[in-house]
Amino acid sequence: MRAIEAGVLLIVRAALGAMFVFAAWMKLKNPQAFADSVLAFKIFGQADHLVVLTTFVVPWLEMICGVLLVLGLWSRAGAMALCAQLLIFTGGIVSVLVRHLDVTCGCFGEYEWPCSGAVSMCHVGRNTVLLVGMGLLAWRGGGVLGLDGLRWRRAIQRASESESPR
Repeated sequence: MRAIEAGVLLIVRAALGAMFVFAAWMKLKNPQAFADSVLAFKIFGQADHLVVLTTFVVPWLEMICGVLLVLGLWSRAGAMALCAQLLIFTGGIVSVLVRHLDVTCGCFGEYEWPCSGAVSMCHVGRNTVLLVGMGLLAWRGGGVLGLDGLRWRRAIQRASESESPR
């Protein structure tokens, strides 16, 4: 059973981490397109400084947390940060839907995955699925098949060595 859990956590962690690294790369590659997408959501009004801040902070948060997930290092922290970000994004999407704005999502740059066209309930569903995966990682951690697992095993080994009589 432990092997199955370790395998599932590895797959979920690596897939979500790689997906967020890709999403971050697409935003970093074309920050103006991402800024235009943020503006289109009409959440910040005319507060340009918040748009600029969002345009630069969001992709780097995604990149750092995505890399941490891929490596299995500080998996819970990375997953919780991305959970918070996904909740904020989902709130923004719901806000656009309630206000009946015709906005395309800039989540993956020029790629529309898996939802195409204007923001819709598909985007809410996608984010919900991603939140479930992130929630699993925040709850269970990254598993033993990552750097967190290696650190945990070394800590146990050091503790058992210090407790053993000499």
